[in-house]
Amino acid sequence: MTSDVQGDAGSGHADSGAVLLAFDTSTDLGSVGVFRGRTLLARRLLMRRGRHAARLVPAIEEVLEEGRVERTALEGIVVGKGPGSFTGVRIAAATARGLTAGLGIPVWAWSSLAAGAASWRVDLPSSVAAGLETGSPVELPEEAEGWPRYVLLDARARRVYAGCYRFRPDRMEELAAPHATTVDQVMASELPPNVLFCGDGALRHRDELEGEGHLVVPLPTGLPTAEGLHRVHALHPGEPPLDSASRWQPEYLRDSSARPMAPRMAESQPRVGGPR
Repeated sequence: MTSDVQGDAGSGHADSGAVLLAFDTSTDLGSVGVFRGRTLLARRLLMRRGRHAARLVPAIEEVLEEGRVERTALEGIVVGKGPGSFTGVRIAAATARGLTAGLGIPVWAWSSLAAGAASWRVDLPSSVAAGLETGSPVELPEEAEGWPRYVLLDARARRVYAGCYRFRPDRMEELAAPHATTVDQVMASELPPNVLFCGDGALRHRDELEGEGHLVVPLPTGLPTAEGLHRVHALHPGEPPLDSASRWQPEYLRDSSARPMAPRMAESQPRVGGPR
C-alpha cells in the first residue's frame, strides 16, 4: 500500500523525505506504519491487545518488506508513549529502545492521546472496523476539522485518560494536557467551544456526553494510529529526539481516579535484530 498522508500533516522533518517507522500499541488496536516524507508506504493494524507483544516485531518486519525499506534505511522511530494499556505502552517502549540501540537512529515519543486526536480521517479497512465499536457517523461542517478534539481513552468504570487538542495547518495546540480523570470531571470542566469528543472512552459514555449537548465522533478519530503519530511528529519540526532512548519511560498516568487498563507485567525486551 502506498498513499499520501492527508489531514493534519504539516511541514517539518517528517515531510522532508525522511524514512520513519511509527507504531503505537496503547489500545486494543495496535498500529505500525513506515513513511517516506508524507507518504505512507505500508501499514499493519494489530487486533487483540493481548497479542501485541507477539505481533509487533513481525508487523514491523512486514511493513518494511512491503514498503521496500531496508532496516538500515530507517532514519528515525516515532512511538506512542501512552497513556493507555500499561502492558501495551511497555511493549512499544521496549521495542523502540531495541530498534534505536541496534540501528543507532533517533527516536521521538509522542502522546498516544495526541496521536488519537490526529487520526482524523484515517482509513480503517472494513474488516478492522467490523471488529471495533466505531460509533455512528456524525455529519460535521467542513470547518469542524479545526475544532478542538477531546480524546477519552477508556480506563474502566467511569475512569478515562484524557487530552484535548486543536490542529492548525502548521501546528498542534494542546488545550488540555494528558491526565487521568473521570468522565464526570471532564463534563464538569470548562470546555472549549465546538469541542468534539472522540476515543473509546467517549463512545462508552456517548449517551451522557450527547445528553449534555456534546458531539461524539466515531473511530478512527480518537484512536492512536501510526498515521496520527506521524502527523503529530510532522507538526513539530525541529523537535529534538530523546536524549537517551535507553532510559526514557512511557507516559503512565495514575491517580485516585484511574488505574491500569491491564495487569502489570515485568517489562520484556523484544529481541530485535541488527541491520539487515
